[in-house]
Amino acid sequence: MRNKSFFWVLTILLVVVTIWSLSLTWVAAGVENDADSYAQTQYDSIKNAMADSNDSMVLLPNGSAVNFYDKKAEDEIKYAYVDSYLKEMAEKPVYPILGHTYKYCKESGLNFGLDLQGGMSVTLEMSIPEFVQNKCDNYRDPEFFAAYLEANKQWEEGKSDKYLELFVSIFQEKNGTGKLAAHFHSNNDGINAGDSDEKVVEYLTKQINTALDGVEVILEKRVNQFGVAQPTITKEPLTNRITVELPGVKDQESVERKLKSTANIEFFAVHDNGEIGPLIFNQAWPQLIEKYKAEEGIADVEEKTADANIEEKADDTTKVEENNNAPQIDLGLGDDSTKTANDTVKTNVAEDNTINNDSTSAIFNQKIARKYFPLSPNLVEGKFRVGDPSVGYASYKDTAKINKSLKDPAMADILMEYPNLKLMWSAKPYYDPKTNQPTEIHMLYAIKIPEDGRAEVSGKDIDKAYKDYDQRTGSIIVSMKMNGTGTDNWAAMTEKYVDKIVAITMDNMVWSAPTVNEIMTTGSSQISGNFTNEEADELAGLLSAGALPAPMIIVDQSVVGATLGADNVNSGIWSFIIALLMVLAYMIFYYARAGVVANVALVTNIFLIFGALASFKAVLTLPGIAGIVLTIGMSVDANVLIFERIREELRGGKGVKLAIKDGYQKALAAILDANITTLLTAIVLKVFGSGPIESFATSLIIGIFTSVFAALVITRLIFIEMFDKKKEITFSTKMTRNFLTNANYAFIKKRKIFYIVSGLVVAGGIASLATRGLDYGVEFTGGRTYQIEFENEVDYQKLKVAIGDEFVDQDGNRVEPEVKQINNKFTALIKTKFMENSTAPDVDSLVNTALSTALEKNKADFGDYEILEQRKISPSISNSLRTSSVWAVVISLIIIFLYILIRFRKPQFGVGALLAMAHDVIVVLAIFSIFKGIMPFSMEINQAFIAAILTVVGYSINDTVVVFDRIREYIGLHKRTDEKEVVNNALNSTLSRTINTSVSTFIVLLMIFIFGGESIRGFIFALMIGVVVGTYSSLCVATPLVIDLSRNIKSIAKPVKREESK
Repeated sequence: MRNKSFFWVLTILLVVVTIWSLSLTWVAAGVENDADSYAQTQYDSIKNAMADSNDSMVLLPNGSAVNFYDKKAEDEIKYAYVDSYLKEMAEKPVYPILGHTYKYCKESGLNFGLDLQGGMSVTLEMSIPEFVQNKCDNYRDPEFFAAYLEANKQWEEGKSDKYLELFVSIFQEKNGTGKLAAHFHSNNDGINAGDSDEKVVEYLTKQINTALDGVEVILEKRVNQFGVAQPTITKEPLTNRITVELPGVKDQESVERKLKSTANIEFFAVHDNGEIGPLIFNQAWPQLIEKYKAEEGIADVEEKTADANIEEKADDTTKVEENNNAPQIDLGLGDDSTKTANDTVKTNVAEDNTINNDSTSAIFNQKIARKYFPLSPNLVEGKFRVGDPSVGYASYKDTAKINKSLKDPAMADILMEYPNLKLMWSAKPYYDPKTNQPTEIHMLYAIKIPEDGRAEVSGKDIDKAYKDYDQRTGSIIVSMKMNGTGTDNWAAMTEKYVDKIVAITMDNMVWSAPTVNEIMTTGSSQISGNFTNEEADELAGLLSAGALPAPMIIVDQSVVGATLGADNVNSGIWSFIIALLMVLAYMIFYYARAGVVANVALVTNIFLIFGALASFKAVLTLPGIAGIVLTIGMSVDANVLIFERIREELRGGKGVKLAIKDGYQKALAAILDANITTLLTAIVLKVFGSGPIESFATSLIIGIFTSVFAALVITRLIFIEMFDKKKEITFSTKMTRNFLTNANYAFIKKRKIFYIVSGLVVAGGIASLATRGLDYGVEFTGGRTYQIEFENEVDYQKLKVAIGDEFVDQDGNRVEPEVKQINNKFTALIKTKFMENSTAPDVDSLVNTALSTALEKNKADFGDYEILEQRKISPSISNSLRTSSVWAVVISLIIIFLYILIRFRKPQFGVGALLAMAHDVIVVLAIFSIFKGIMPFSMEINQAFIAAILTVVGYSINDTVVVFDRIREYIGLHKRTDEKEVVNNALNSTLSRTINTSVSTFIVLLMIFIFGGESIRGFIFALMIGVVVGTYSSLCVATPLVIDLSRNIKSIAKPVKREESK
């Protein structure tokens, strides 16, 4: 071996770097174990104290309080103290001698995915429609606005996944020769009035990409406020999405609010309910009534019924308004500054401002109103209240219904009588003054938008915001300090609206609607109301972190409980250890002392993989562990290729030293070809995958390089040392010495039988795919999934009915969930599309509440429960994932075809390999179709399955390339022999390698399948099927096809140098 010293130095350096990288992880883990011990001690202390106390509330280090007797209190208390301990240790030196801090060790060590430690993952994409709106000079210009509304409508219907292209095509269709530049040049320095539409689109595209960079920075500031130990923020370059992972986080709703919020606070004038109330209830709503009545088949109700309903609703409305306790803004003007509009207008009612009795029978018909428009009007004694911007109120559960009706053209066209009108819900619910607790009621405000669509004072005018306390009442407030420009703008606005109401909004919700009492010139203001410490901190933090250029939409969200994370760690470790031990034993059994050498290289290889993952700050997930375990099989394959070559050389009469030298040399081409084809599919998976699948691809890519290094370098160095020390080297045992040595199976002669068998299997598979179909996961269909573990055995049909009773849409229709057993009789997987298309800001809370209600109502049957994992996928990202998955498979097949074509110089080899890979993919799909709902584990088609398919493709071509390489060599050696006989002999000569690699890989996968946990069982099952089918196709499909497609296969012969030395 040339340059032996260089390779020794390189190996030692790699080992040292690996030890260094992993030592950082070990030190950080030690600090976290101390944090767990500290948290347990604190919990035990609190538990002892509570035994002698009448109080049930516990104040935590983060300032929040929990009920000690709540079933989740123990986890919350421990988490709070763990978090407090780690924050305290963050900047303290913890690494021996070198003195690195815990923060440095944690950030520089190996990261663990959420499936191994619990937490929350959120994928966001920027709302391109609202970004375009914000960039427009005046989005309410009729020429722009009509195209904008139509583009938004088609965008929401999923008619295009490229908003800019959709909007431009509609704009051009509606406006003919009109130019986009006319609507963008005043507000954008990069656009001139005469620019073409193409240049405007190019400019906006660049602005979107630039904005996403800024979004990443702002989100990072917000994420740092969560206080989690190791958050990760990743921008996906191909999709312009941003993924945020927050290990250990528990407050799901708070995370959603902070990540989605634009934090762009805006100050607007308001419309009066005396104008807008009649417009909505007397003019707009009746236009929709007749359509709804026709659909429902309902006749008009008698006048007296309507009057009774009016009286009842008017009384209810008055009660709400009289006790209104919505957030206020303190302008710093004394006692009068906190007086709300509601306090000053209670008796301000015009005599002729009466609700239209002609429409009341329809408006207050309970069946119609509650189903389509359950908005209660803001009335006083049956008349619309004036001097108030609130036009009505409703339960938060009904806001989606109301929004839908308001967007209906019949209502929307009439509301356009006020083109500057925008209706917004209150951000905070109405508080009951008797209990001082929030209710379900939210107010609907009529906001007056300036002609150019821009607020007179906005987030760009805010310099800083912070939680504070009202000096008079002691209540919690959020104080804001404006910058120089903001101070001037605020003074001008307050001068314009003295004695009038100003609405303070954020994210299209009203946070406060106070009366301006005098001009404000100090640039200071305060938002007050029923804030808790956490709410005030959250609002101040959002305002301080900065405003986003447009709202962020959550398109993918998953929550993994700590229990499931711990189970995954245990199952992942055990599957890894058992698989490793099985392979180590098998290698010694088959290759004797050479097997021991291979095992040393294998253990070193695994060590290097973990070191590389830590050095690159990669995230290790359960699929990532599967990738590492799969790498064990690949590492074995490289050693098997070498050892089988050496055994052939030994049987040819060569001495051990020369046999080893020639064995390495002759195995090199096959090793490189096999690993390059697998590497190509792994790279495609890395590019198109995300989250855990990307982790699998990362582990696989790193494993490919370390496996080749371990097989070609480390084993060779060990053999050289053994020679130098005159130690005996053996490559077989008595039982394995002649295994398959003289194999002579008629693969080519019986190829037509194989064609028939494969054809029947493929035809049956296609028939099953056409009739039974596949079980598509939520990633490809959109919707939500919940994995829930119950105390009692589950009656899955009863659970389905119970949840369906609560999952009722805004039209009163049940949205039946899909409920099935997973793992055991105590665990259920629930899939649903309930409220999938809802635009309500608290839609996640609504769905989770409905689910909790269903489970609590049936607690006597199911017992206590724990949500182990939940996930939400929006329709837009599910479409994107389906498309990218198809492209990933297609691109992989094309890349491999091209590689085979280049390496073997004949298209027949590429076609044979391509057809064999297609055969393998169809067979795996067919098995998943045939056995869906039969196997006791999930057989969903999701991203993990696509990763399995690509891995199967890589494994199949790995086998096929080794066979092709041997065929090319044999043709060079036996030019005068019949080519079919030569090819058949080449196939038989690779049998020992093929069987060994397949058996070792299958054993590895079987161990993961048995011990690796439920979450990856379907993924591993697909790989197991792929190994079996891939082995079959490389011998019985790919090579026979090459024979039948070729006229002269001998043209690919590889020159071979014959050696007779011993």
